[in-house]
Amino acid sequence: MSITDNLKNIDEYKDLLTKYTNDLRNRSDKSMLEYFSTLRDIPIETIEESDIFYIKDATEMLLPSYLSVIEDLGVISPTNKKPIFHNRFVIPIKDSDGKVLNLVGYSKEANERYVYGTSKYYRRRETMYGLENLHLAYELGYGILTEGITDTIRVRSLGFKNCFANCGTHKSEFIMKQLNRCRYGVIKIPDRDSAGQRALKGWVSYRGVVLNTFIAYKDVDEMCKENEFNKAAVTDYIQQSIEWLKKEEHRGHFCENQVATMMI
Repeated sequence: MSITDNLKNIDEYKDLLTKYTNDLRNRSDKSMLEYFSTLRDIPIETIEESDIFYIKDATEMLLPSYLSVIEDLGVISPTNKKPIFHNRFVIPIKDSDGKVLNLVGYSKEANERYVYGTSKYYRRRETMYGLENLHLAYELGYGILTEGITDTIRVRSLGFKNCFANCGTHKSEFIMKQLNRCRYGVIKIPDRDSAGQRALKGWVSYRGVVLNTFIAYKDVDEMCKENEFNKAAVTDYIQQSIEWLKKEEHRGHFCENQVATMMI
């Protein structure tokens, strides 16, 4: 397909958005990944594995080869017709085949920390961040679910690649059906706030463990960022949860779910 054609279906959309994303990342300022690594205290290897890149000026998104279809890619505001990412780290959201479904821009300083692309082909309520590793969750028999994308990136940096994020606090039976295919169960790590509790109500698993962060921290990312001791503690709690889950398969039926609060 020529990139000057109109996009006809979701497969053409994903193919083109993946190519566009790769071109943007190849042109981006790689030194900003080091800054992001320092800012978030996340290893640069994890950031690179997540294909994160930085957009400083919105005009960087206006690659000439894509101008005829750029609105279809969901990166142009429908109101002012300008690129939606500016001074943001851009995180690709991929499908189970590793193709890009959507882009989300992250900024620690902005009032709206996450800005999502607006393509008509992206279904935020039915899509987890991290689907490219869903096969790994099925192979291991368990998955880890967090509320936010940066929380999942944090947990991945601890060595748990089969971690996923709900892109919002909405309830999604489709997402939970995907995770409930894991034969042992799901480890759920909500934020410690009212939104986190709302999200948790929709995370209905056949078998699972809810890991609440220590009372001093809003989420697992904040807890781990504090110091190396906290990272070790979170790693240990997740490992203990895995060991408990693997003692029994749920076999498609609702059974025991545990709740624990991480202490330090």
